[in-house]
Amino acid sequence: MEIPQIEKMNWVRASTAFYWEVMKRTDGRAMNVETENQLYLASAQAFHQAFTVLDDAYRRSQASMETKPIGDLDDERDIYGMVMENVAKQWVRLPNESMAVRGRRVAQVFKDLDFRASEAITAENGKIFNMEQRFAEAQLVEDLAAMGLTDINTELNRLTQLIETKIGERDDEKAERVKGELKAAREAMDVAYQNFVKMVNALVLTGAASELEPLVAQLNSAYQTIEEQIKQSKSMPTVLVDSKVVGNHRYSVPEFATWQTIVDQNEKVFAVATDGSNRIISLATKASKVGGLYLTLNGVAVKPTDAVDAKKKYTLANVKPQPGPTPVEPE
Repeated sequence: MEIPQIEKMNWVRASTAFYWEVMKRTDGRAMNVETENQLYLASAQAFHQAFTVLDDAYRRSQASMETKPIGDLDDERDIYGMVMENVAKQWVRLPNESMAVRGRRVAQVFKDLDFRASEAITAENGKIFNMEQRFAEAQLVEDLAAMGLTDINTELNRLTQLIETKIGERDDEKAERVKGELKAAREAMDVAYQNFVKMVNALVLTGAASELEPLVAQLNSAYQTIEEQIKQSKSMPTVLVDSKVVGNHRYSVPEFATWQTIVDQNEKVFAVATDGSNRIISLATKASKVGGLYLTLNGVAVKPTDAVDAKKKYTLANVKPQPGPTPVEPE
């Protein structure tokens, strides 16, 4: 009877996203094996240490460590902004004309500055700062007080100031340094993986640790599934990304995918912006020459957590080459 062995010896051709998934599954199963074989335990521990480094580098390559706290503040800030705007719109409907006028004046500020909670954080900051200058006018100060919006406006401004401060204080994680760390972590992971596979196969073949046979079967099954996913990703439904600057391109869309999936599988084409907006930016050479391009759908920025719809056309919108890029209208 042929003794099964781990069949996949390396994953050097797998994209970063699939590679990370393989190592994550391997680490999870390897650390749950019950055995007293010291050779295996040492090998599994070395694998786990290498994966810990890879996991950290991979996650940091996706976004700055301060992105989530800033994003949380932005979500909180958006609520105050939307409440103010909605209250003003409701006052516009009041039959009492003097009250309706107050609503129109406040709502007009939001309209003039095209306030949208879905915008990039830096762009939204600029709009709110401009709004606060308007709301400091005597008439609007009186209007906000009459509508009970003074405290809400104060909190909106406070949160915006705090977000601006945090963006300024955020560690400037250099893309090249993070990329280099990820590359080094992956190379170390390759060595740890091959050593682990060789050790498991040797222990199983010699009968020194027959309790590892279920692990071999589990890993072979998991690897087969991932290999099928890799193959399927090349023939999946595609989404069109259109741009007059860099042309039209189609990208595979796995079921239940987000744009983070597309970024992970096309790491030479897209990246996640590290300016606090957490949006997707094109890495195309022509895009770099015009300051970069942001992915939008109907003029609204697409975030990595947004679902991908192959039936819709996405557009790369020009971004001005300046600190804290602010999107302009899509082409």
